[in-house]
Amino acid sequence: MLPQITTFDSTSDKYQFAFKSGHSTSQCAGAVKEVVNYYVNTNSHVFACFIDLTKAFDRVNNWKLFNHLLDDGIDVRLVRLLAHWYTGQQVSVLWSNIRSLPFTVNNGTKQGGVLSPYLFTRYLRELLVALSLSNSGCIIGNTPTNVFAYADDLVILAPCWRAMQSLLVICKRYCDLLDLRCNTLKTVCMVFAPRNKRRVVCSSFPNFVLDGQPLQFVTEFRYLGHIITNSLCDDADIHREIRNMYYRTNTLVRIFW
Repeated sequence: MLPQITTFDSTSDKYQFAFKSGHSTSQCAGAVKEVVNYYVNTNSHVFACFIDLTKAFDRVNNWKLFNHLLDDGIDVRLVRLLAHWYTGQQVSVLWSNIRSLPFTVNNGTKQGGVLSPYLFTRYLRELLVALSLSNSGCIIGNTPTNVFAYADDLVILAPCWRAMQSLLVICKRYCDLLDLRCNTLKTVCMVFAPRNKRRVVCSSFPNFVLDGQPLQFVTEFRYLGHIITNSLCDDADIHREIRNMYYRTNTLVRIFW
């Protein structure tokens, strides 16, 4: 059934790295670093905002999702079949060998479902389209490079403070339309300074505001398992990989020695 409901949008799908053959978290994090490197090497600041969406898979509004599929020209019979599956699903909670009474779930994608990854990325497409076509934020050549996503892990990039705040306003507006919520306590921002220190405009900037809440600035953030620092130094990431190598090696030694 997946081939029958899969559609491609050249505007936004190139910014979504999840659930694709030949794509990985390393590739997504690497693309973010390359864009930042390009700007700081051309004597520009770069502002990054790492967006945390609260329980994004569970908050998918099924009826809005089905309307998106119909807009894509998906066969109405397939959409009706999906609607039947999703509106009739019931779950129960198992706790200490005691199972609760079943109750109906009216939103969210099915955990472990083969279609769920595609359905979620299709649902998020509207947000990525809005950000990439906003004419705000980082642009290399004629290609917007202001947003990158791995499933629900988003990072927004802009070369100036005002552009970033504008992108956050767009993000909030489309999250409201999609019934998604940004966790402002876990959403953080980072500033990358130009390589040429004489081009540094300011050492501190006002906090960005999302959903009426100020966002915290950090100097280091773990994005998709990779450590990104505002100095673009890879030492912390290299040490992490070395520790992981020692862990995997010791595991193999314990098993086969």
